[in-house]
Amino acid sequence: MTHPDLDTLWRDHGVDLKRFLRVLGASHAEAEDAAQEAFLQALRTPPQERSRAETAAWLRTVAKNVFLKSMRKTRKVVAIDMQTIEQDWAAVAGDDGAQARVDALKRCITFLDERERRALHLRYTLNASRERMAEDLGLSEGGVKNLLERVKAKLKECVERGTQGRG
Repeated sequence: MTHPDLDTLWRDHGVDLKRFLRVLGASHAEAEDAAQEAFLQALRTPPQERSRAETAAWLRTVAKNVFLKSMRKTRKVVAIDMQTIEQDWAAVAGDDGAQARVDALKRCITFLDERERRALHLRYTLNASRERMAEDLGLSEGGVKNLLERVKAKLKECVERGTQGRG
């Protein structure tokens, strides 16, 4: 089986992806831009062969990250309650298998040591800069980057082990 082409991805996921971004607080133009960037990412790095629901979840993650990154660049603050949004989205869109991955991720985070959890908190909860993280964790900025890469790889492996056979 080959990866779907861009037209198929857009037709299957474009409208829902833009709606999801609007729920996150994106304007119409911001949602359009973030969705387009997500699809460009899909061209550059096609998602692994996945079910339609898993592909939708992958595209939402990419688009959400694009949108949040653009908000950080413009210093525009958007109050987001991601847990509520994800729950509301699941209620509207149905179960796409992402909840099992979220549950596995939460379990996997408990296996991290204190410094690893602190790094995740600084980066993904507080949106701290690498400079601030380095200061807080007693590392160089390069050390912070390496730590985050190792933690993400560790979590990815743990989540994949925890969700095998699902979806």
